[in-house]
Amino acid sequence: MDKRMGKVEKTVEVHEHQIGELEIKTNGIESRLLSIEKTLMQIKYSLFGALIFFVLTEFGLLGAINLIS
Repeated sequence: MDKRMGKVEKTVEVHEHQIGELEIKTNGIESRLLSIEKTLMQIKYSLFGALIFFVLTEFGLLGAINLIS
């Protein structure tokens, strides 16, 4: 019985160690995904800004307002 309990305790210890390693990897992946999301948001708003700048330079402020309405 003691042998079996020793094996079970050892297995539980190994699994706890593996879970700890996976949590560290998960945190790393989360931080990388957040940085990718921030970069994509910057690209999105840069493109919106470029589009607005293009419309304003091509049609002027009053022409852009007329296009919107």
